[in-house]
Amino acid sequence: MTEALTKKAEFCRTVTLALMGLLIVLFILWRTVIIPVEHFVTILAIHIIPLALFIPGMRARKPKVFIWFCFVILLYFCQGVMSSFALPSILGIMGLLETILTIGVFCAAMMAGRYYARLENIS
Repeated sequence: MTEALTKKAEFCRTVTLALMGLLIVLFILWRTVIIPVEHFVTILAIHIIPLALFIPGMRARKPKVFIWFCFVILLYFCQGVMSSFALPSILGIMGLLETILTIGVFCAAMMAGRYYARLENIS
């Protein structure tokens, strides 16, 4: 039982980190190449730093970090939904991509937090 739960938790953690990486790449491309902004470093810092703060806790497999990450990722989901309302334009496409990625990362992080919390209760 513990081995199967560990495999599930590790898979969800890997998916969470991979999708977070894709989200960061999306933000970099969005703000520098696709729709460049004047102060792109500031804009990128506002988007990337909150995500990057969770990486050490996720690598340490702490369930509370995954749970809090789910709360924070909802802000990115809201931004993606708002941007996707401009859908015929490139801004809408980028917002739709952000929305899809945040849904995936939310689900993976939620399940990883659940599995790691169960593993803490078993041991």
